[in-house]
Amino acid sequence: MTITRVGIVGTGTMGIGVAHTVAQFGFPAVLVKATPGTVDKARAVLNKNLDRAASKGAIKPEDLDAVRGRIELTDTVDALADCDLVIESVIEDIAIKQDLFRKLCEIVAPNAILATNTSTLSVTALMSVCHPRDRIAGLHFFNPVPLMNLVEVIHAFETADTVVTALAEFCRKIGKEPVVVQDTTGFIVNRLLTPYILNAIRLLEQGTGTIGDIDKAMRLGASHPMGPFALADYIGLDVVNAMAQNIYDDVRQQYTSTPHTLTRLVLLGYLGRKTGKGFYDYSQQPAIPNPALKRPVA
Repeated sequence: MTITRVGIVGTGTMGIGVAHTVAQFGFPAVLVKATPGTVDKARAVLNKNLDRAASKGAIKPEDLDAVRGRIELTDTVDALADCDLVIESVIEDIAIKQDLFRKLCEIVAPNAILATNTSTLSVTALMSVCHPRDRIAGLHFFNPVPLMNLVEVIHAFETADTVVTALAEFCRKIGKEPVVVQDTTGFIVNRLLTPYILNAIRLLEQGTGTIGDIDKAMRLGASHPMGPFALADYIGLDVVNAMAQNIYDDVRQQYTSTPHTLTRLVLLGYLGRKTGKGFYDYSQQPAIPNPALKRPVA
């Protein structure tokens, strides 16, 4: 099972990052905008990212035009017909993803691999709407895709072993390290990482430590590159909230339930770095802990 041409559906941060990476390592890529509107914004973001990679030496300047030329940006899924692998990277909504997979099954060849970049949703639930089912798998990249080395390859209920092998080999060809994971909500990383962030929020709510001190403790005491609050803001608090809800729906354990502080921030639209405020306030540099979350001093 050989992968020579890759399709990506979704022109958000992850979809653009996957297309960037695939093209950088020599694969032709078809990047499809899944929502209404022109592809101009996506093209601008993609070009900016490629230019930045070249300025930092990740792409040789003389190779930049070739990398850019390997990416076809379009707004029609029909352009995916001749792809050997199609990676879905749209909104984390199971109904929307299932509708997309139904369409993809009608467009691509029967032996083409269909993979989802979901972070917590059931790959088997997507497999259930497809025929044949054995070519459906998960391919979970991490943000920012060009820099993060890990990809979780998810073996769903009826995924063929040959598909998993082909995906793992593909990951290595694009400079990534694959780990094979059974289809469990949150897989490995988010199944461990989400409760870690939620427990940090509970420590804050209990007054055990401040945002800054909890983050510092995990940076200096556990050698984490960033603390749980900075990480949550980087991921996006809406994403963390969704991951928590998906995992809680699966395991129904209190430690996976959403803390009140996270719920409040999401309701108010404070989603972290992308909105300028979350657990930290990014309107100042360096960012400061969100003043609204400081506990009163006795």
